[in-house]
Amino acid sequence: MSENNRPVHQVRIGKIKAAVFENGDNAPRKVQFTALYKEGEEWRGSASFAREDLPLLIKVADQVHSYLYEQNGSAGQ
Repeated sequence: MSENNRPVHQVRIGKIKAAVFENGDNAPRKVQFTALYKEGEEWRGSASFAREDLPLLIKVADQVHSYLYEQNGSAGQ
């Protein structure tokens, strides 16, 4: 995702985050999932998830799905 393209919605539970991005007019929204971790004093993100991350990833994905469903109704479902 472009640095200029800011998320329209975010969900974070613990160290798992999802960011929802617009993808242009009448195009489906895109979702980026990130596993956050701290390296020294800096927070970083990874697109790789450990086994222990999966329950939170599922919960975050469910919340994003609910948000998208509320925004768009059942279109594209």
